[in-house]
Parts: sequence; structure tokens; C-alpha cells
Amino acid sequence: MDIMNPFVRTNGRPLTAVPLDCGPDLAAGDFEPRMPKTPDPKPLNETEFMALAEFRYQLRTFMRYMEERAREAGLNPQQYQLLLAIKGLPPQKIPTISVLAERMQLNHNSMVELVDRCEERGLIVRKRTGQDRRLVTLSVTKQGDNHLRKLASSSRQELRSMGPALVHSVMRLIQDPRLLKQTPKR
Repeated sequence: MDIMNPFVRTNGRPLTAVPLDCGPDLAAGDFEPRMPKTPDPKPLNETEFMALAEFRYQLRTFMRYMEERAREAGLNPQQYQLLLAIKGLPPQKIPTISVLAERMQLNHNSMVELVDRCEERGLIVRKRTGQDRRLVTLSVTKQGDNHLRKLASSSRQELRSMGPALVHSVMRLIQDPRLLKQTPKR
């Protein structure tokens, strides 16, 4: 699947869509789109700082919304995030504590504590796998899945609402800074 970047200028012509380098196959679970690296990034200008601040604001607005929904459902926000990380893990990845710690950007000890709390609440279970009994995988229980489905639906609904603003803020960050214009104040 090609991801198109409508803000890349090619051959000095008007803006056209060109594919981003998205790695092997997004459908197969490789969710790590990559932009070409620039050799020596230039400092941000005023407009780029504003775009970066807007992106951070949009991201934080969404995260806070989901944190509040998780608390309303009786979960700690990180518990919801762990359930989502397990359920949404690409199929080629094994749901171990180490893999999930990386996905959630937590250190190993913090992840173990989070897994312990989720297991005590009946949200997930640890399983030893077949041949290598040292390998412990995590899976979501029926109770955890019920929480996850409700919260994920709320997440999707919120993204449908605020997603265009989030996408716009991302696009303002990755487009050529010479094309950025000041956004009118609201």
C-alpha cells in the first residue's frame, strides 16, 4: 500500500503526490513509515515551531481524551494502552513483555509491574509457550477484551472528529518549510 505525501514538490512543478518509503508491507504489520533522512537538518523557523506546537497539542488532546475515557471505564490509562498494544500487535511480533515494553516505550521493570496489575484485575493472562517454557506471552482475557472494544470504539470516534486537525498538523510538519504559510488566527 502506498502512502502519498501531497506536499512534496517534484521537478519544480506544482505539488504532486509521491509515495513515502513505508518499508516492506503495511498490511503485513510493518507500521513504520519512514521519510528520507536529510543530511543536516536546518533550525526550525517561526512557522515550523508553530506547526510543531500544534502537532503536540493535537496529539495531547487526543491522549487526554482517551485517558479520561479509560478512567471512566475503571482502568488506568496505561492498562488500556497495554490491552490495545497486545490486541493490535502486528502478527509477526510475539506479545512478550519485552516487545510490549518497546511498543509502549516503557522500561522492562515498569512493564512487568503494569502486566502484574492487569493480570490481577483479570484483564490479561500470561502463557508459557510450547517448546521454550521460558518464553512467556501475554493475551487479553474476555473481560479485558470487553473494556478494550468499548474504549477502542470511543477512540475511533474521537479520531474521526479530530483526525483532520491532527493530520493537518502532521502534514504542516513534514512538508517543505518554504511552502508553509502562516495559519490565520482563530
